[in-house]
Amino acid sequence: MSAMGTGPGFQVYVCPLTGAKLEFDGSKLRSVDGGSVYEVHHGIPRFLRFADNESQGEDGRFDRLNQIAVQEGWRKAIDTVFAHSPGQIRYNTEPARYAALDLLPLTDRSEVLEIGAALGHFTVELARRARSVCALEVSPGQSEFTAERCRQEGRDNVALACGGDDCRLPYASGIFDAVVCNLVFEWCANRMNDEPFLNGQRRMLAEIQRVLKPGGRALLTTKNRFALHYVVGKADEHAYNMRFGNALPRWLTRALLRRRGKPRVMGLLHSHNRLWGMIEKAGFDDLHSFWAAPEMRFPRHLIPTDAASIRAARRDPDFAQGFSRTTRVLTPLIPAPLVKHFTPGLLFIVHKPD
Repeated sequence: MSAMGTGPGFQVYVCPLTGAKLEFDGSKLRSVDGGSVYEVHHGIPRFLRFADNESQGEDGRFDRLNQIAVQEGWRKAIDTVFAHSPGQIRYNTEPARYAALDLLPLTDRSEVLEIGAALGHFTVELARRARSVCALEVSPGQSEFTAERCRQEGRDNVALACGGDDCRLPYASGIFDAVVCNLVFEWCANRMNDEPFLNGQRRMLAEIQRVLKPGGRALLTTKNRFALHYVVGKADEHAYNMRFGNALPRWLTRALLRRRGKPRVMGLLHSHNRLWGMIEKAGFDDLHSFWAAPEMRFPRHLIPTDAASIRAARRDPDFAQGFSRTTRVLTPLIPAPLVKHFTPGLLFIVHKPD
């Protein structure tokens, strides 16, 4: 299963460790200097540095998903495998989730990189809007499914690669008009046990800046460390479902996790201002942040986080300000200038200087 295209990004794989250009040689990618070799499975290059723990822990679910996709279609596969998880079906099929893509200036000439393709929901839509899409996914099983989904949707302008688990990108510098990193940043250093989580996230931001063309833009969405539902004590899935989780002081989160036998969080969240600063330090400018309401996964409104825009949105009686009973009650009480600090997620559109 593979979907290959013809744009520049498809022909400019590089070794993520050395930057040496890679060329296809049968079932392998080899660097032109002969120093690096990467396997290619089902037409999908693999750049994984660490063990594929995610797929190994799925008890064959991705194998089943891919088998059904080939035999009965990608949609049947999702409906069957996630039959007892309607939220997963919705997450991987609902067109309303594309709303954030409207913030990017994509055209039929755009070369796009998607980091974290998962099961291809955004990948197919990006392929409809852009000239070509390079999609990077850390899970081999999910990358194979996405390739098959693209094939069935007639999207031959997509090239899948499996990698990024060390927060390095296997693409040449300055080749993409846009990069999409949707709800991946918080998890991106999850497998890196040989260096701090924060190092990996900083490297990922630097890598996104590197592969963008001058003038290119990136869409970055992630969960908010001080999301209202975490602040009031709800379970944080990024911290083994510990109450408050990332919202606690870092030292306290680490201490409580150690008592549970966990070395660190599964996903590292940041506040609005902290992430803003990290993005600026990575070399981006012209930053814009948005409130995805009622929540990031299924946004119905994308509101700029300045106070005037939030006040204007709140004048609409049908504007949903929360996704749970608690957040629907408490969010309207937060003053407009402070809303960006407590939104469920953080959404940034950023620019690489010309």
